[in-house]
Amino acid sequence: MSRNADGASTETERLPELPSQATDFWRRARIVDAAVREVAEHGYGEATVAGIAERAGVSDESFYDAFGGKEDVLIWAYDAAVAYAMPQILRAIRTERDWEQATADAVATYLAILDCDHDWALVCLRELPAAGERARAARDAVRAPIMEALRERISQEPGEGAGVDTVLAGLDAMVVDRLRHRPEKPLWARRRELTSFALAPFAQERVPEVVESDAATPGPPADRERIELLLDRGPDAQADFELLVQGAVARRDGPTLWHVSVAMAERRAAGAPVPEPIARQALEGLRDAWFFGLPVGVSTRRS
Repeated sequence: MSRNADGASTETERLPELPSQATDFWRRARIVDAAVREVAEHGYGEATVAGIAERAGVSDESFYDAFGGKEDVLIWAYDAAVAYAMPQILRAIRTERDWEQATADAVATYLAILDCDHDWALVCLRELPAAGERARAARDAVRAPIMEALRERISQEPGEGAGVDTVLAGLDAMVVDRLRHRPEKPLWARRRELTSFALAPFAQERVPEVVESDAATPGPPADRERIELLLDRGPDAQADFELLVQGAVARRDGPTLWHVSVAMAERRAAGAPVPEPIARQALEGLRDAWFFGLPVGVSTRRS
């Protein structure tokens, strides 16, 4: 989840001529991240559109141009988080042959993702249900594949009243309690305890030992340094660069597409050649891309 820098954004100020797709994405990302911060601080019931807009540095009108209200923006934030987390958790469940180790890997991956940003974690786990029936339905829909994958892998029958959904609810409750009372402590440090909790209902006689493994952990979006290196190599790296952009479009990876668009806009402004077809792919991809993992500075200007 995104770790956001304090202070004003410099990228939009340095590049005022970014195409509309890029500036629209940047504004939407700022609003979503500001909504998460506002809800994490005040709770869903007390958070207001005016407070979110002020934190994002946009007008109320700009907020409503992008979202229908608090519920819409919170569902969008949750979907963005899930789009980032879901493939990695499912990969952890399905890669390991032993079902106990697969469960341990999935819990480790889940905690690593939540540790990326505790505000986002708290809002997705605690505040989303307060946003209404549509938000709860969205949560249930995206959790279903994980529960189904776990049910397929677990070889033992659970104890009475202890299905996968019950265990996941208990795990989330323990995580929320930790985030509320000790937010400065990494969840990753509790991976053994929480994995033992998750496995206990399915163990026939005893809780299996949790074995350390190289569980999948979240990979960041492509950073500016990698993008600049590919651009510096010119035609020799064009195929690799195109694959990077195509992959980001397929994943709806907004941070990577944003960094690509900014890097090429800078080069174009300096008179350097850029691969225009790839630039168009990145900009078009931003129309539907999710914001996640992009450091969003809060501008003091109102747009």
